[in-house]
Amino acid sequence: MPYGQAKQILDYARQFHHFASDYFKQLSDSTEAPRMKMLLDYMSRHEDHLEQVLKDHEAGTKNKAMEAWFQFSNDCSTFKPIKDISYTDDLTPEKVFEIAAQIDECMIESYNTVINRSSNPEVREFFQNLLELEEQEKHKRARTLLGMQDM
Repeated sequence: MPYGQAKQILDYARQFHHFASDYFKQLSDSTEAPRMKMLLDYMSRHEDHLEQVLKDHEAGTKNKAMEAWFQFSNDCSTFKPIKDISYTDDLTPEKVFEIAAQIDECMIESYNTVINRSSNPEVREFFQNLLELEEQEKHKRARTLLGMQDM
């Protein structure tokens, strides 16, 4: 089992949100449907926002907690690559919702893994806060997406 620092996991999370934003932007650029473009642009901006939230969250944290080392398994050391989340050319709003749910679950599972594997209370508290934030964002995004679906 490899070892890593908490800041590496946070870097993975930021990169994941960055790649997710790019993913939705690419999908938006490839569609002509106005509603799909609006939905995908929203998803891209949302992922950009989450990436910035992680940057801000880290800036307000003690460096000592981010320097903490812990052991983790390979399957938990990185977030699921965004390229592994499949989509088809006939992308529908429902499929976008499904992709968003996959992204949310990946983040939640990854944070839970860090929390469960760390013996450092500061690291657990930091990632617990991120987990709660991610769960709030998941519910917020679901409400927004449902609202868009009614349009």
